[in-house]
Amino acid sequence: MHAVARDVADLFAALGDRIRLRLACCLLAVPTGACVCELVDALDVSQPNISRHLKVLKAAGLVDERREGRWIYYRLRQPDHPLLDGIRSCIATVCSCTDVQEDVRRLRTRLDLRRDGKCVFGTAMMPSRSGRRKGSERYVRLPLVH
Repeated sequence: MHAVARDVADLFAALGDRIRLRLACCLLAVPTGACVCELVDALDVSQPNISRHLKVLKAAGLVDERREGRWIYYRLRQPDHPLLDGIRSCIATVCSCTDVQEDVRRLRTRLDLRRDGKCVFGTAMMPSRSGRRKGSERYVRLPLVH
């Protein structure tokens, strides 16, 4: 990755969205990758919304994908440039926020349903939090990190 100002701006713009930042934290927690349905259950956000945000993260060079059968697994791109290594450190700091830790906890619970390390279910296998409809996510301000 050769960083130019436009690439860097795209990278930070991709992480400037709350859902994409939450996705990045979940993907950081699962180095082998997660499929869309696992991320849907972890974040309690609709499948089209998760897919759209993953597309933005991929276009910014933050996410890789690999296909296994009918499943596509997404993971944070391995740092091949010092900038990506620094970004991963920043994402790890955000991952310590309580609400993001809940996302990661739900993701790990969802990953326990895998067979032979692979997703075997479709979306919405876990109940929606607080009875809210999928896609009606609640926005909470992240605390300032000192």
